[in-house]
Amino acid sequence: MLVYRKRLECHPITTAESNGASNIHWGKLVKIITLGTSHGDPTHSRFNSATVFEVDQHLYLIDAGAPVNALMIRNKLPLQNLKAVFITHLHEDHVGGLSGLIKSLVKYPAADQHTTFLLPEEAAIGALLGWMGAMHREWNPQLLSFGVTTPGPTYQDGKINVTAIPTAHYENEKKPFPSYAYRVTAGAKKFLHTGDLKWDFSDFPQEARHEAFDACICECTHFDVRIVQNILKKCNVKRMIFNHVGNQWHGDGEKRFLDIVSELPFPCAIAHDGEGFEI
Repeated sequence: MLVYRKRLECHPITTAESNGASNIHWGKLVKIITLGTSHGDPTHSRFNSATVFEVDQHLYLIDAGAPVNALMIRNKLPLQNLKAVFITHLHEDHVGGLSGLIKSLVKYPAADQHTTFLLPEEAAIGALLGWMGAMHREWNPQLLSFGVTTPGPTYQDGKINVTAIPTAHYENEKKPFPSYAYRVTAGAKKFLHTGDLKWDFSDFPQEARHEAFDACICECTHFDVRIVQNILKKCNVKRMIFNHVGNQWHGDGEKRFLDIVSELPFPCAIAHDGEGFEI
């Protein structure tokens, strides 16, 4: 059952609420739903990276790890409400669910449905469309559009504004490819999604020091969290949600992780698959 956290306190949805996410009245709250929270590989309890922002029943997805279409369906998130997909980088655990997501979007389209896909490398667009063509999947071109993410303002539709912030994740492999964090603004609410980072945390977005964020969704696999405490303490965030969870923080490791970050000056949580946060 989908679980929501309010002010980072976890409570289960009631039976009436579980009949459908659209039946829940959120007012002006933004919902962050961590569909998939694992690191580079799926585990027995976590799927690959996929995070939904829900704003006034409009859905926006950051990363599309498999099986993102199934996870949206399981969590009663209407696919026809998906307005945009933002990819942080092109590692398989962040894009492996794109083909299935596109299939689900175009197989049962609703009136006036449209989804924008923004990928960090232009070559990925041709490769993705080629793979869909190889599976003999066609669609009305009005249903989908594709673009390339570049640093700076990336997307706006009257509900949210999204800005791409370059990171250096591929330097872990000594490769020159682009990767991004995203600043998401919805009304008066502001969020930072770090994507995957460099091993030394040197590319953690400086915006977190200079701007106030209602929440930061930060990965916790590619660096030693015990070493980066001083950087995190300087963040101007109201709450920190850790995702992209490494093996060492699964199971009993979760308590160890939360003990480590307990000295930070804001509440912290480790996200789980299918978990929601009201902000």
